[in-house]
Amino acid sequence: MNTYKRSIIIIILAIASFMSMSMNVWATNIDEVRERRRELSEQIAGEQRDLVNTRDEIRSVNAELASLEYELSIVAEILAAISFDLERTKLELEDAELGLLEATDARDRQLDAFVMRVRHVYMNGWAGYIDAILNSNSFMDFFNNIDRVNRMVEFDRNLVQELKRAEEDITRYVEIFQTRQDDLLILEGMEIERMRAYDELLEQKVALRIELEYTEEGQALAIAQMEEDRAEIDRIISEYEETRRREEAARAAQQQQEALARAATTPVAHDNQALQWPLPGHTRITSPFGTRVDPITGRAGVFHSGIDVGAPFGVNIVAAEAGTVIFSGWQGGYGNTVIISHGNGMQTMYAHASSRLVNTGQSVARGQAIARIGSTGRSTGNHLHFEVRMNGTLVNPLNFTSPR
Repeated sequence: MNTYKRSIIIIILAIASFMSMSMNVWATNIDEVRERRRELSEQIAGEQRDLVNTRDEIRSVNAELASLEYELSIVAEILAAISFDLERTKLELEDAELGLLEATDARDRQLDAFVMRVRHVYMNGWAGYIDAILNSNSFMDFFNNIDRVNRMVEFDRNLVQELKRAEEDITRYVEIFQTRQDDLLILEGMEIERMRAYDELLEQKVALRIELEYTEEGQALAIAQMEEDRAEIDRIISEYEETRRREEAARAAQQQQEALARAATTPVAHDNQALQWPLPGHTRITSPFGTRVDPITGRAGVFHSGIDVGAPFGVNIVAAEAGTVIFSGWQGGYGNTVIISHGNGMQTMYAHASSRLVNTGQSVARGQAIARIGSTGRSTGNHLHFEVRMNGTLVNPLNFTSPR
């Protein structure tokens, strides 16, 4: 099964699996959903690896195609050069054959003349030559006539030899040009065959590239579809986890409300355990502990985790009890905040201060100034937000202290 067909099957299976899961997702074990997501991620990773390999193969085939096209261009140049040499050799061969024909005609004419001369000598004997010699007018003329006769005979003999050599040379050139033409034809045939082989290989590589490109497209589509399915599974898992978080938050809130209710009924500590009022001389509580209308949003039924005490800007805030500062800094909507641990699981918090007078890790005494009144963070005016926690649970501060 090739990669493209396998990709299509994976898409079908993923869609079928998702449709089956989405119809009854809440009835399905969430672990099975997560397992399906893991399997889908593995499939995506496998397809991505295959896609990388396919693209590597395409690059390799493209490189081979470029090399083949270059080789074809070289062969075409060689064929053009061979064709040029072949045409030139054909012309040279034609010229040589024409020269051979002309030389043969000249030889034949000269041979005919020579034959006639020989026939004349044969029929008349050497009388003509002898008469020419004997009719010399002087001894010098005698020698000149003998020399002339010899030269005529030598000329005729040399002429025949030269014509024979010329014919032999032309015949040799014709053979050379013919051989060269045959060699060029053989070479041309070899190059044409090589070009044909390159053309066939080029067609195969082009077909392979087209197939790989189809495979690449199929793999990319498969990955895209599976990623969409995985995203949908992520959404379903996210909705499930969000629902679970809401349920857990609701349970935690219920437990906190129950803890607050129990803390609200806790009797006030004895005088030797009571906390000092954090704003001596300022007793106006502007917002109590528990549910209230949010002063900023106006939404009713919002839980208020401490009490708000109004006071002018810059008034000292004092530690309700001796202890160690475990936080002194900016804390989101609380603004400038100081938190003190008093031991035995009790902590107090002082928020919205304009400035802080103690640092984290510092020990403080009961009634020591630790900050100044302000309106930092999420606040509508100058006041102190005062909280008390027992073993991590928020409790009503008025159970441990009172305005004075």
